[in-house]
Amino acid sequence: MATPELPEPMNSSPHHSKVKITTTLSDPTFVAGNFVSGKLDMECRADRGLGIGILMVELFAIQGSLVQNVC
Repeated sequence: MATPELPEPMNSSPHHSKVKITTTLSDPTFVAGNFVSGKLDMECRADRGLGIGILMVELFAIQGSLVQNVC
């Protein structure tokens, strides 16, 4: 069975010295085909402002089973 490939990263950096992004999902698991909801908090620590033109969020999920066979 082939392993799923990770999506290509967006043209951005996951770390920035003046911006902190926190995501909180409303539930740790979701049923396939339903809406995914939660919130995204952005904290900016810049003295004179920071020019953020576009903020992109990429969600990546893997369908799986939480039940494990124990033999």
